[in-house]
Amino acid sequence: MALRISTGLRNKINGINTNLLTNGDFGTDDSGWTKVAGTVRDSGAGANNTTGFVKCIADGTNAGSVSNTTAISVKPHNIYKVRFYVKKAQCNGKVVISTAVSGGGTIVAESIEYSDTSWAQKEFWFRNNDSTTLYITFKGTSASGTDRCDFDELELIHAPGALQEIFYKGYIKLYSGSQPATPNDAPTGNLLVTIYSNGTSEGLTFGDSANGTMAKKITETWSGTAVGSGTQTAGWFRLVTSNDSGASSQTDERIDGAVATSGAQLNMSSISITNGAVQTIASFQITIPSE
Repeated sequence: MALRISTGLRNKINGINTNLLTNGDFGTDDSGWTKVAGTVRDSGAGANNTTGFVKCIADGTNAGSVSNTTAISVKPHNIYKVRFYVKKAQCNGKVVISTAVSGGGTIVAESIEYSDTSWAQKEFWFRNNDSTTLYITFKGTSASGTDRCDFDELELIHAPGALQEIFYKGYIKLYSGSQPATPNDAPTGNLLVTIYSNGTSEGLTFGDSANGTMAKKITETWSGTAVGSGTQTAGWFRLVTSNDSGASSQTDERIDGAVATSGAQLNMSSISITNGAVQTIASFQITIPSE
């Protein structure tokens, strides 16, 4: 069997991105957003002369702000990009990424202040921690009087393009039988072992590419303890991200390949795997040929 990549991985490499925010242009209303401290939608000309934008207006006690109402599903350890338009009215604006809107939440990223007096597009990147959901807050920096900052065309995009970033803290899973027709399909066969960088829980990381080849970090010992019943034969593997759904998917990034003692995408000294035995991958690399 050949090495195969999923549709989700192909699309990510090719630069197909989806805005994870709902109604980020405030075109007809402010649905999907929770208003705080006098935040209001304006139906006038926003960024790029679009209709609708959000005014973050202070109330004398709190700075005006707006947050997505429903938590956004995200991949742990992955890189995301925030892109938006901002315009200073009476105060600067900033963006806060957190695991909760308020109280007890962990701040994942907080942007610098923006002081442009005309509509200006801004963007910044951040690496998510181990969260699986996030909130994003657009806000003014002043709580005085009716100080205000405006935002429009709000976007949150899953941003990694390099394989090194896409599979950062991912896992290799070994299964019995033959690999499915495509990596979009749910796994077939029995899960025999999951390979970690520390043998038990920590995800894998790759070193920098050299001459078109990306290899496992030499400082990591990739291993895992077999969970399949009795002794079974490994037939194929799947490299997955840290938050793979484990089901049929057109969006999960995956790489599948055959397992054998020689001539396969993953070669092992033995493909007979016994429950409770520790399995180690001493060498693993992905090469993108130049011609």
